[in-house]
Amino acid sequence: MRDDFKIGIVGVGKMGSALARALSKDFPLLLYDKFKVPDDIKSFQVELEELVSQSHIVIVAVKPKDFYDVAGDISVYIGDKLFVSVCAGIRSDFIRRFFKRWARVMPSITCEVGEGIFAVYSQSEDDSLLLKKIFENYGKVFVVSSDDEIDIFTATSASAVGYFSVLFEAFEDALVRCGLQRSIARDVSAQTFSGIAKLIKQGKPPSQIKEEVMTPAGITAEAVVEITKAKEFIFSAVEKALAKAKEISEKMKK
Repeated sequence: MRDDFKIGIVGVGKMGSALARALSKDFPLLLYDKFKVPDDIKSFQVELEELVSQSHIVIVAVKPKDFYDVAGDISVYIGDKLFVSVCAGIRSDFIRRFFKRWARVMPSITCEVGEGIFAVYSQSEDDSLLLKKIFENYGKVFVVSSDDEIDIFTATSASAVGYFSVLFEAFEDALVRCGLQRSIARDVSAQTFSGIAKLIKQGKPPSQIKEEVMTPAGITAEAVVEITKAKEFIFSAVEKALAKAKEISEKMKK
């Protein structure tokens, strides 16, 4: 990819700033937000018209409720450039009202440290491949073929950072309650989560990992019986998140 390939990001909140910090390692960036841009990436800030006119790709990372107004402003300047929405619940039929060339991407904020998950959906195979090439520098990219699949990624991988953070926090708090210092409890928790993830990436299924550390009537078995009860809560949480994504989509149709 050319060194002068510029990427613009409109909306520099939590997701937009995570993308900006990742992409700034490899691409010239242009950022616009009608509110404050974080200090560490403020040097990339420009006006909206300049961003759209100079960028090869325009990524919009605003709140769903703001999408209509922002899309209208961008559509005046964008021409045939690729418009990319990372907004939850904004489906392709709505995006097509404004843009001929479009894509939806659902990232996770862990892209900031090169461990993101990206779901990519576009009407164009070439644009899907272009986005895959860009984002695979910052994590795992899945090219999907429907809005429904994007909604699933919204409720799972993108939101899962929050789910796993709650589990991490609970484990850390449990270690503190058992007597460890907070800093040690956090390090132990982080190393445990990281180690499990590495084993799974190497091909070992979670069920096997669980069996390898359990002995009948042992310490781990006692704990796993209790923790397994939480599965239904996790199922329910994901289902509610998916329903929320679809609810946003339905509202945007009106």
